[in-house]
Amino acid sequence: MRCSRAAIEAGADDVVSGPDLHEVITSVESLRDAQKALEAKFGEPRKASIVWRPQNTVAVDDESGEKVLKLIDALEDNDDVQNVYANVEVSDSLMAKLQG
Repeated sequence: MRCSRAAIEAGADDVVSGPDLHEVITSVESLRDAQKALEAKFGEPRKASIVWRPQNTVAVDDESGEKVLKLIDALEDNDDVQNVYANVEVSDSLMAKLQG
């Protein structure tokens, strides 16, 4: 809770907290100021970067989701590709199937 309040006061739009980390969400324009304010209060972060987050997501069926995830894996394996982003939502059952 302490980090959430400090992040919002530093200009963050949202904070997602877990047991091991806090994800602070800001606009690109606010990132540096929020980062500096949080560093002054809590120390240097493990990571601070600009990450693309979709405004809208598209739910896909398991067959299409499997194809999309295979494409993403292939793109990530390509040395010329630096980052891969997607705005698809796949089912938890498909994710469990592919991970297990």
